[in-house]
Amino acid sequence: MVRPGLPRSLQATGSGKEELRAGLLVPYLLRLRDERGEAAARALLSTVGIPGSILEDENEWISVAAARRALHALATALGEEAISRRGGWMTHPETLSSYVRMLRVSSQPLDAYRYLTAHAAESTRVGSYELAVHGPRSLQVTYLPRFEVQPDQRDRRLCHARVAELAAVPRIWGLPEAVVHGSECVADGDQLCRYQVRWTVPRPQGPVWGAIAGAILCGGAVAIAGSWVAATIALAVGTGLGGAIGLLSRRVATEHMARVFEKNRIAALERGLEVRGQFGEPAGELAGSLLGGKYRIQRKIGSGGIGAVYAAQHVGLGSSVAIKVLRGAAAVDAAEIARLRREARVQVSIEHPNVVRTLDLDQMPEGSIYVVMELLQGMSLAEHLKKRGPLPPGFAVPVFIQVCRALSAAHRLGVIHRDLKPGNVFVCDDETVKVLDFGMSKFAEAEALTQDGYTLGTPEYMSPEQCIGAPVEPRTDLYAFGVLMYEALTGELPIAGRSRRDLLELHQRMIPVSMQTRRPDLHLPRELDDAVMMCLKKRAAERPTSAQALEKALASIPAQLLVNEYPEGTPRRAPASHPSQGQV
Repeated sequence: MVRPGLPRSLQATGSGKEELRAGLLVPYLLRLRDERGEAAARALLSTVGIPGSILEDENEWISVAAARRALHALATALGEEAISRRGGWMTHPETLSSYVRMLRVSSQPLDAYRYLTAHAAESTRVGSYELAVHGPRSLQVTYLPRFEVQPDQRDRRLCHARVAELAAVPRIWGLPEAVVHGSECVADGDQLCRYQVRWTVPRPQGPVWGAIAGAILCGGAVAIAGSWVAATIALAVGTGLGGAIGLLSRRVATEHMARVFEKNRIAALERGLEVRGQFGEPAGELAGSLLGGKYRIQRKIGSGGIGAVYAAQHVGLGSSVAIKVLRGAAAVDAAEIARLRREARVQVSIEHPNVVRTLDLDQMPEGSIYVVMELLQGMSLAEHLKKRGPLPPGFAVPVFIQVCRALSAAHRLGVIHRDLKPGNVFVCDDETVKVLDFGMSKFAEAEALTQDGYTLGTPEYMSPEQCIGAPVEPRTDLYAFGVLMYEALTGELPIAGRSRRDLLELHQRMIPVSMQTRRPDLHLPRELDDAVMMCLKKRAAERPTSAQALEKALASIPAQLLVNEYPEGTPRRAPASHPSQGQV
């Protein structure tokens, strides 16, 4: 059959052979789908004779001929250069799910390259790979096509797709793409493809260079002034300070790589389980079931990326409860299990009317754990913001005061929440406020529970010290609370960035404008503006001394200054002409 729009050389036979994983095409199809819509991606697949089901299951097999036709069509649609680079599409969950097994055994890019070459049969049945390691970040990869199908693989776009995969591997760790140079290529008539692969790991100066730099800067500066005694003292101080800064910088860089990798690993696991039908909405499985012989599941009331929450009834007491259940990859992930256990333990220990009560913790027969909490009626502050836009201060301030009381109770026990955001503040129908999700909390005197990136905080609300991995304290929560209050009262975050990295940097150096400047149309009281902006100070020592002190400041604002309702039609966002932030 002749397919329209394809050169006669690509009207290949043998399209029914299972030779290559469809995952080879996924990054390009994802880009096409994002730019032109899913209909365009499906139309392209239909044109080249590939079933659209590969968009649901990237682990299907296709023939070399079909892959060539698809790459030709994709090059026409996206541009020839698009085939040579996967870019950010490498870390899309639908791409990563092809690498689930690799991610389970890899801790650095070199491990990934070793796995890909040693287990080539997972992605191709028409060739094999050989690997020669030249250094910690340099290696040679040789692709050996099977002789009988070698002519079908002389399409240069197949080589470009292999190069794109090799180059994109470091992206899984948040690193720049590898540099790949080909010395031999089957597209040029050679018997094999040989690639030299090098990648870099940007590292800030370590403790040694930091110490040297600190010594030179401090000691040299004082020596110029002519005092050698002072210069000696400055040399020692500079050496210690520079070494500490260098050590901290290297630690932050290393932890960043680990966080990005862990985030991508979990995304791959979740997608892999979804494709195999093991990860979906568990409502059908749990509705009506009896957990632990005493909790009858009634309905699902919420869900997120790693878990679902159900309304249930205690069959013995007749009381209503909420049950949080881990699902998918998180159900077997040690970090998430530890997080849920900690959430239960911390919430039990606080015992405060403004902290959600935890009633039980148990396991399902297959090993997944669940936590039983009081059932709340109402909506989160995030839902209020989405529904109403900026909250009038007459409604918001009483909510803030109750959050202060919850934080005070936690801080008295040495517990720091570390993930305070609108989604974790629940306003009940009776106007009682509950602070939720202490799963990321940390005891002030203890080490962090985990270094997994997806559990370290929400970057929009992280304090400067939290952004760099420095020790946290109660006033760390007050910074996040300041961001929360600013957003609730203005409808906008005080600091916005395009990526997690941008946000982590901006929270350290950008000073947001006051709420009165951002939203002059809302006529927010100066006393309220001052209280919120004090929480957003970059130095913890300049923030309110405690949640209790912040509560007193909020409670002292005259009630007549707190508007209870905004006029209908009040804009949700500030006019674009108003500045958003300044620089330290």
